Amino acid sequence: MTTKCRLAEELEVCLRRSETIPGWTRGEEARELLRSSHSRSAGAVIVEIGSFFGAGAILLAGPRRIRGSGVVHCVDPFDGTGDSFSVPHYQRILAKFSSGSLRDHFERNIHDAGLAPWVRIHQGRADEVARSWTTPIDLLYLDGDQSQKGVREAYGSWAQFLKVGGIIAVHNSAPDNHTAEHDGHRCIVEEKIKPPRYSNIRLVCSTTFATKA
Repeated sequence: MTTKCRLAEELEVCLRRSETIPGWTRGEEARELLRSSHSRSAGAVIVEIGSFFGAGAILLAGPRRIRGSGVVHCVDPFDGTGDSFSVPHYQRILAKFSSGSLRDHFERNIHDAGLAPWVRIHQGRADEVARSWTTPIDLLYLDGDQSQKGVREAYGSWAQFLKVGGIIAVHNSAPDNHTAEHDGHRCIVEEKIKPPRYSNIRLVCSTTFATKA
């Protein structure tokens, strides 16, 4: 088996593991997230805003395990809060599990995937956690509170740390119909993710990927 084929197989294993966990990043956009994480250099610093049960964290941390270095920093209050559209969906999913907090489920899923060494948890709102952050970021994945206020706070707090040449990925940002108070990612892409600040801007399913210019 060639090295390229082996890598594709290993990334596919990460994808399948992620699909066993409640989440919304699937299919080709999930594959692009895998590729984006794997493309970052040794020791990459990756930040995920909004982690829920860990499906997205597996897509980001799995490639770093394959590379043998790098850390995914997962930022989430782990209390099931967020925009008004999303909260009932969070509650419905959590109700299917008989016990344990959202953070308990996240940690268990990461541990069972063998990815604990590549993941760090930062429990709190995106803007709160950013106040004590100083490290440049190689990849920033926005997938948290999708109200316009929540997204502007997250983007305003974290995009400043993205390195030149770093990748930003904004989930659920396709320019189609969005429910009120669930369109923050679409709005931030229209307002901020554009030249000359970003290049190589592309929409993969519902996720916008771009490179900081």
